[in-house]
This record gives sequence, C-alpha cells and structure tokens, in this order.
Amino acid sequence: MKRGWGRGNRRQERRVELDVRLRSRGGLGRTGGAVARGVAGLVLASLVAGACLAGYVVARDRWLHRTEALALRQLTVTTDGSLSRADLLAQARVREGMNTFAIDLPTMRDQLMRHPRLASVEVHREWPATLRIHVQERFPVARVKVLDRQGIDFAYLLDESGHVMLPFERGHAAPEVVESESTLPLLLGAQGAFVVGQTTSHPGVLAALQLLSEYQGSEMATLADVVSVDVSRVGEVEAQTWLGSRVTFGIPEPGRGFDRALRLWKAVHLDSAGRGRLIGTLDLSVTNHVPLRWMDSPAEPAKVVPRPAKASRKPVRRHG
Repeated sequence: MKRGWGRGNRRQERRVELDVRLRSRGGLGRTGGAVARGVAGLVLASLVAGACLAGYVVARDRWLHRTEALALRQLTVTTDGSLSRADLLAQARVREGMNTFAIDLPTMRDQLMRHPRLASVEVHREWPATLRIHVQERFPVARVKVLDRQGIDFAYLLDESGHVMLPFERGHAAPEVVESESTLPLLLGAQGAFVVGQTTSHPGVLAALQLLSEYQGSEMATLADVVSVDVSRVGEVEAQTWLGSRVTFGIPEPGRGFDRALRLWKAVHLDSAGRGRLIGTLDLSVTNHVPLRWMDSPAEPAKVVPRPAKASRKPVRRHG
C-alpha cells in the first residue's frame, strides 16, 4: 500500500509541474503579443507623422512659400540712431516681396544683434504681409586709437559699457554724426586688444567711460569741454579740457559714481572763474585739502584735436 501511494503522489506532482509550465508558456505568449502590438502601433504612428510632415513640407514649398497673398508688402524700420534703413535691412537679410511665412523671426533678430552698433532689437510680424523692425543703437562716448604690430593706427569707438564699435565712414551717416563722433573725447594710455562687437575689461578704460557718461549728464558739460582722458595710471584717470585744465579723479568703488567729484569740480571751476583764473591742475582723487594750481596765464587751447562746435547726438527715432 505504501509503495502504490508513493507512485501516485509522484504522478500528481508531475501533472502539477507540467500544468505550471504550460501556464507560464501561455503567459509569455500573451506578453509577447502585447509587445508586438505596441511596436506595430509605434511604427504606424511614426509613418503617419512622417506622412503629415511630408505633406506640410510639400504644401509649404508649393503653396505657402509661393502664394502672392503672403508676399511681404509693408516693411517698417525704426531706429533711435543713425544707421540707415538699407544697412538694417541688409543686416536682417530681408526685403519686400519675400514670403512672410518663410521669415524666421528669431533668426532675423539674432542676425541683427550681431551688428556692433545695435543694443536691442524687436521684430513683429502682422499677417498677412507686414513686418515691423525696431532697433535701439549704442551711442559712443569716447574714442581710442591703437597701433597694431605693423604700426597701423586703428580708431575705435566705445559706448559707456565699453562695447567696441567702428566709426561711421563718410557717406554712411549724416555729416554731423560723422563729425560728432570724430571729436569725441580721446582715451590716452589704453593698453590691450579692442575687438569690434566685444566689451573691453580694462578697469581704467571702464572708469573713464563711466566718468564721461556722468560728465555728459552733469552741469560741467556746459562749463568745460573734455577732449581727452588719460587712463595710464593705476587707480585714477585724468581728464583734460579744451582750455588745458587737467583734473584727476580717483576710480570709485563698484556701485559708486563720480557725482561728488563732479560737483566739487563745478564749485572749484566757478570760484576760479569768479577770480578771473583758470584751473591748471586739480586733483580730486584726494578727499581732504584738494590740491589746486591755477594757470599762470590763460593757456592756449589743448592741441589734442581740433575742436569744432559740438553736434547733437540725442537719440531721435526715424525711418519708416
């Protein structure tokens, strides 16, 4: 009896094991089928997406990019500076008659921002056939001259942030603009490379540009005409006026400006004028007992550059 029971038990165990194996195989089969259906769905979706994209490309090339209703008819350009409409459109690589749908606005904006004289750019598209471009230009506050290795003299312009630009050539801007830029204060003693479209990091140059920017907005701009700023000495800059006065300024700490020094310069200037004297040298880098020396006699105007009457450089929006 025991022997028979053992054989029956083993047969039952084999049947259970066989049943488990069959069920496992059946589960794997169902899983494989689901995976196959998922892959097939992805392939079908990809084919549909590809067909849609191909249809869009064909419609764009054969209809959207060729339809006359989307041809650019109104192209408005405004600027607060002196760049011509032709120069701006050439930089933007856009012209009237182009298909409005084919113009990529972000790419156009990036292309315009590569111009060294542009500070900001806005482009707007108005369907179906209008494009508006508005730019703000950089305004130089100083000039700098640099000799290259071959001894060639290069002139650059700098705005108040130290951004480097080239001067306008005659015929590419109004005569008064070219004349105004040619008589901007000259930075003396500036060392290092100046690259068009980039910003200089020279601490003396940056301090001089800050001084000139604040000077142009102060009352001293109506009392004394700065023709040059020497940046060769560490920790200070020296401004020279048209009448030959030399005024030394200490470079302020970051976040501070030259307003106090400019007010003190004004007070000394008015006091000297009231005495019938001209400032020879004035050292405003010294906080107490400011050193002052008057000219012994009226000096000849500084011979850094000829000094004609200043031309106005106030921003005026123009073009259309």
